[in-house]
Parts: sequence; C-alpha cells; structure tokens
Amino acid sequence: MRSVLDRLRRPHAEPPPAPLDLDEVRAWCLRSRPLFIVGLARSGTSMLQVAFAQHPTMFDIANCRETFIFLRPRQPYEDPVHFPTRAYLKGRPQLMALRETVASHEQQHGPLSEADAIRAFFHFAGTRVYPGRHPLEKTPGHLRKIDLIFEIFPQARILVCSRDPVDVVASYRKRLAKARQDGEPPEKTAWLDKSVDDMIGVFDRFTRMVNAAIPRHGSSMYMAPYDWLIDDPQASIRAICDYAGMEFVPQMVAAEASGTKEDGTSQKAHAIQRRASDAHKVMTPEEIDRVQSACAAWLPQWSKPGVLG
Repeated sequence: MRSVLDRLRRPHAEPPPAPLDLDEVRAWCLRSRPLFIVGLARSGTSMLQVAFAQHPTMFDIANCRETFIFLRPRQPYEDPVHFPTRAYLKGRPQLMALRETVASHEQQHGPLSEADAIRAFFHFAGTRVYPGRHPLEKTPGHLRKIDLIFEIFPQARILVCSRDPVDVVASYRKRLAKARQDGEPPEKTAWLDKSVDDMIGVFDRFTRMVNAAIPRHGSSMYMAPYDWLIDDPQASIRAICDYAGMEFVPQMVAAEASGTKEDGTSQKAHAIQRRASDAHKVMTPEEIDRVQSACAAWLPQWSKPGVLG
C-alpha cells in the first residue's frame, strides 16, 4: 500500500519541500502582525478583504470565500479539497505541497495539535505563497475563536464588522433569492435561509461574543460598521490603517479584485462604494419594526467605529 506521501506526490513533482520546523513556525507566528476580519456575515467583510489585499505588506489575496481555518484546523490537510482554501494558497500545487510537508512531519512525530495545524497553514502561506507579507484572512465565524487567534498570533489585529440589523436581514434574503434563482442546491443555501427570529438570535450571539472578548482583547479589536465604511471609504480605511500601524495606500479604496467561483466561473468584488438601503423591498414594515425593536439596545455599540477596549 502506498504511503500518505506517495499518494500526495505527483509524477515528476518538484523535490519535496523542506521539513516542517515547528520552532521556526511558532516563532514566525509570534513575529507576524496579521489582520483578521470577523463579525456579522453580509456586513462588509469581503469589501475589507479586497481593500487590505491591495496593501503591500499584507497577503495579496484574490477574492475568495472564507477558509474557516480556526474553526476547521484540519481542513487544508484532508479531502475533499476545500475550494476557498485552495484559492487562498493560489492553487492546487501549493495546497499539495503544504499537505506533503505536514504529512511528512506527522509520519515522524505524530499529528499536529489544532493550533500547530493552523500555524503551519499560515506559515506556509507567508513563506511560500505570499513571501514577506503578513496574513490577511476573513471568515465572519472566526469571532467564535478570538482566544485561539491571539494564542497563535499575539500581535493580531481584529476587524469586527457590523451593520444595521435590518439591512443584514435584507441582504440575507436577497442573497438567498439569487442563489435559488441560480439553481444552488438547498444544502449550500441553508445558512442564508433564516427567519426573523433566527436572525435576532444571530445578532444576540454576535453581541455576546464581542462583549465576552473585550476584557482580554478589546485593545486589539476594532469595530468597523458597514455604514461608516461606505459613507467615506477613504477616511474609514485611513482610520483602520492608523489603528493597525500601517500606511494608507490609495488603491485600497479604488481597486477591484477578481476571483473564481467553485464552478470555475469568474466573480468580481468591487471597491467600497455607497449603497442605499432597500430593505423595504424584501421585508414587511412589521418585520422591520420587530428587528429594530429587538436590536435597539445593541445599535449604539454596533454603529460606533473604533477600538473596543
């Protein structure tokens, strides 16, 4: 029976990558100054990723979906191949090289811990795929893993995306309608198919997770409200750059990024631009009032940009 490494290697493949040095991997993570984008889905996370991917010190990621790496640390190393993770590493050859490096280490030393599996992923990306740059990643659900993020990357900066809850609900509905029109199967759209009660629960959990993280990590977390971002993109991105200790670059608010969907067709994420609310087109007045009433106590915190602690 062929070994794991034999299955990973391709005919006429390049020589195997250097062995995984966990001491160097951990030290690299301690030195890195990554930017992680978390928070509410449909609240500008992709816009921020596109903007900061234009910065010369950050991973210049093409537009792709979330990696979920802090939630699913073994995902890069197991089949089936997760398309956004492959895209994050700029293609299958790089993903296979990462797998080979980790498989070789684990054959000799046993399985990596979850934290080291995440460290190995970002170290490989930062040394092989985006050399000389700092990690940039956006997965809204990584808000649930704030402690793990700072355990691995003590110098991390977290952008927490928020948005008027009525507009979030409306955005979910519009995205769901488009997905159904495009023929996406129900298993791929289930995360969008939420009732008003479901969404109020999402907003409650979001607020509780943010507030739970503030005592330990608030000084390294920055609230980035959607309306603030789109009302004056240059001023808002400048403010985030000042917070993160990086120089503002004009193309961060002017550029567009292209990427590829899982079915092979192209997609484009546009530069930050003003968009008027049109929630009334997909929500009844009663639903709007209900969401506003349920979330009224949280809105002052959600709508105030700046450091959280």
